Amino acid sequence: MLSPSLTVVLLVAGMGFASVVAFGWALLRGSLDDPEAQARSILDQRDLRLGRPWETELQAQERTARYGSAVEPRPGEWGGTR
Repeated sequence: MLSPSLTVVLLVAGMGFASVVAFGWALLRGSLDDPEAQARSILDQRDLRLGRPWETELQAQERTARYGSAVEPRPGEWGGTR
């Protein structure tokens, strides 16, 4: 039987190796090529068009050019009344 400390060291080394392999696989498959697209993938198209009161005028113009004109938020959405 292995000593408890050696078991822990082997488990930690195995978990570290598995995480490095997973990162390398994601890197080779191109999952990390476009982080902006990954960040937007969880949002609906409507979410991208919602008006944001904290935006500067330049940010609002860029968002409008990219996603279309702003829409009013519904209750429960960003800036919408409850």
